[in-house]
Amino acid sequence: MRFRLRNTKDPSLTLGLTSSSWFGILTLAEEFGWNPMGAVPLGNQEETMILAGLGSPQFRDSAGEYGSDEGSFVLLEDALNLADALERAVLNYEPQYIPSLQYYTMFGDYNGSSGLKPGLGAIQGVIEICYLGMFKIENF
Repeated sequence: MRFRLRNTKDPSLTLGLTSSSWFGILTLAEEFGWNPMGAVPLGNQEETMILAGLGSPQFRDSAGEYGSDEGSFVLLEDALNLADALERAVLNYEPQYIPSLQYYTMFGDYNGSSGLKPGLGAIQGVIEICYLGMFKIENF
């Protein structure tokens, strides 16, 4: 599975991630102090109100929806907290040595079983999307 993070104010601003990268980034953020508020499921009746900034969603206790098949919204406060935690993680990030023999096989392993950490470029991309404001998580 792959995910696309799409800014809600400017839908042309997107970031594509593999599932292992996305879930690895979420785990890393939690390790560095991010307390997920919970994502708002796409397609519910409050979606228009949320986008207009008029509604206060009741989904804040539904953490774990950051990778649902239906997609979801990450609200501004949650996005900014995610970015802050990822910035702390980047400061403490140790690059992982990959022997040249594994170089060609790492691209085929998207299930996270290889133990590879998400790349700094992917982490920086998520930080940038988060600082742009609320975003959608879509499957593609």
